[in-house]
Amino acid sequence: MKTMKRLHIYAALLLLIITSSCNKDFLDTVPISNQSETGFYKTENDIMQAVSGVYNKLLGFPDVNNIYLSECRSSNYYVDRQDAARDYFSISAFEVTPALGTLQTAWTNDYELIERANQVLDRIDDIPFSDTTKRSRLKGECKFLRALSYFELVKVFGGVPLIDKVVSSQEALSYGRVGADTIYNFIVKELTEAAILLPKSYTGADKGRATKWAALGLLGKAYLYMAGYPLLKTENYAKAVTALKEVLNAENQADGWKFAATYAEIFKTASDNKYSLFEVQYLSGGKGLGNPVPGEVIPLDMDTKITPYGSYYMQGFPSDDLINSFETGDKRKFVILDTVYRNRSGVMTKRNYFKKYLDSTAASSILSSSDWGINFPLLRPEDVMLMYAEAVNETGGPTTEAVTLVNRIRTRAGLATIDAPSQTDFKLIIERERRHELAWEGQYWGDLVRTGRCLDVMNPWLQQNYQINMDANKFIYPIPQSEIQIKPGLYTQNPGYN
Repeated sequence: MKTMKRLHIYAALLLLIITSSCNKDFLDTVPISNQSETGFYKTENDIMQAVSGVYNKLLGFPDVNNIYLSECRSSNYYVDRQDAARDYFSISAFEVTPALGTLQTAWTNDYELIERANQVLDRIDDIPFSDTTKRSRLKGECKFLRALSYFELVKVFGGVPLIDKVVSSQEALSYGRVGADTIYNFIVKELTEAAILLPKSYTGADKGRATKWAALGLLGKAYLYMAGYPLLKTENYAKAVTALKEVLNAENQADGWKFAATYAEIFKTASDNKYSLFEVQYLSGGKGLGNPVPGEVIPLDMDTKITPYGSYYMQGFPSDDLINSFETGDKRKFVILDTVYRNRSGVMTKRNYFKKYLDSTAASSILSSSDWGINFPLLRPEDVMLMYAEAVNETGGPTTEAVTLVNRIRTRAGLATIDAPSQTDFKLIIERERRHELAWEGQYWGDLVRTGRCLDVMNPWLQQNYQINMDANKFIYPIPQSEIQIKPGLYTQNPGYN
């Protein structure tokens, strides 16, 4: 469905009104005056447009957070040294410094979304609504999106400033970093409230907005992260089980979710919002609302009959480690990637590339390499199924229910089912299934860190490909240099990046 995507068009005009700059970091952005804020937020429709403005900030999330800072950091992706000047090489080869531009982009994107959500939540109760249920829903959407931004921030940077209200630029300078545990507790609070406020589903033009199931699914994921490294608060595994089970129970309900018959069906433009719990909405057509991810990894000389637009900006490859990790017959493998393509001269060319979001049936509607209309999934039912199986396993070992969930995913992929494994074996099976099922969705790096498997998995690969080792300081990134310089002493840099 593309209906909700059209809201971004209206949001673009709104953003000229309610933001003073889109290329400054959050703490250095001069907010609009209280008078102009009050002047804008007068009607229910104003609030609706403002919430669309919050969603609009998601457009840059997948490219930066899921691909650059997650997939490029993991053993799923390889960049050779000829591209050493690019950010994605620095990330992949663990040569990141606080001056890396991608870090500032991530910080700015997240805090601009948070700022917009804060604006709405600060004003919404003062505005008359014809339907108070709609007001509650819009509150829930902003709480969900704000929690999502803080979740991305804490995964990337660790402890960060917690700003949950409208503040002036001067006031913002008093907000230092709080611990990761404080951020996670805030995320849990936000998502718990959002799950109460949000509907289970939408119809018509509202499809694609945050739902109760999205809030509960992200809540379950937050609990998994809290149970793992670095907090290691293992009591949260049981809380994850409770939240994720509620999502699983919604399968095939009228206002629930559906399990796709094939893996390939999920990643078609025509399937947008059909098989996911929450997606970033994209729209082709030259409006600045397109998805840049597909074009960045498409070889420049690919046959235009397959796709007319590929920038191949990210001149890296699916790693041989990822390619060789698939079991024989796994149907997901060549939906996610390929090792050959037809060039514009009709010659088959050998090169690894990701093609997961390359929907050639929809290519005729795009106008540039960053104008793809296919959505990017941030939370899918299969993610929830595997998280639930993991949380159950961590609270007492594999159960029949947990093994059955994993086998449903394996069966759809054309693989043999597994028998009742040991707790240790099941943990590794789930890790492998998550790597393959969710490849190029930005989950694998975070999975390795939170489960304590990062050094064991990454160092052999890094030794082979870059002749280096990593240590635990590299589980998170440095605070951007420009943020450190805003007010000397406000932030302490993360260890290993001074």
